[in-house]
Amino acid sequence: MPIKQFLKKNNKWFEKYIYCKNKHLRFFEKETNSKFIEKIIKQKITKNQNFIEYSPLAFEKLNIISKIIKNQNGGMLIIDYGYEDEKMINSLQSIKKHKKNYLLENVYHSDITHLINFKIFKKKIKKLKLDSIMITSQREFLIKMGILERAEIISKNLPFSKKTDIYFRLKRLIDKKQMGSLFKVLFATNKKNNFSLGF
Repeated sequence: MPIKQFLKKNNKWFEKYIYCKNKHLRFFEKETNSKFIEKIIKQKITKNQNFIEYSPLAFEKLNIISKIIKNQNGGMLIIDYGYEDEKMINSLQSIKKHKKNYLLENVYHSDITHLINFKIFKKKIKKLKLDSIMITSQREFLIKMGILERAEIISKNLPFSKKTDIYFRLKRLIDKKQMGSLFKVLFATNKKNNFSLGF
C-alpha cells in the first residue's frame, strides 16, 4: 500500500516527495509542521521520533475492517514483514530479482515495498476499540499452528527428493534468519471473542 514519509531536520518537519521531469525521478522535501502531521496520522508525535512513515490507505482499511469486526464479532489477521520498534524507520525499498535495487531506478520492473510498523498498527487498532490484540513472529505462529507436525504427515511416504523440497520450504517459512522473524502476525478481535489459536 502507498505510504507517506516525514522527516525532522534542525527541529523542522518535512514531507518527502518524488519529482518527475523528462522521465527522470528524484526526491525532494517540502516543509510542513508537526500539527499537520499529527492531524493526518491521528496521533501525537513522540519527542524521540524524527521520522514518520505510514500508509493512509492501510489506516483506512483498518478502520473499515474494525467496524465489521465490532458488528459481526469476528477477527482480523495480518501477516506481513515488519518490525515492532516504537521508533519508526525509513523502510521504503525496491526489490528486483530478489535483490535490493535503488528506489528510483527500474521503477516499472521492480517491486516497491515497505515494512509495517506493527506497534503503530496496534495503537491504531486500539483506538478503533478492538481490545484483544496479539502479535507474534511468523515462526512462532506457524509452529503453534502445527506446521512441523503437518510437514511430517505429508512427507511420510514421499521419496527423499520430495522430503528435501518440503524441508527447504519449511525452513524458509520458519527460520529466524529468513521469513520466520522478518514476518510478523497480528490478530485483533473484540473482548467477546476469545480466539487465540497460534498465539
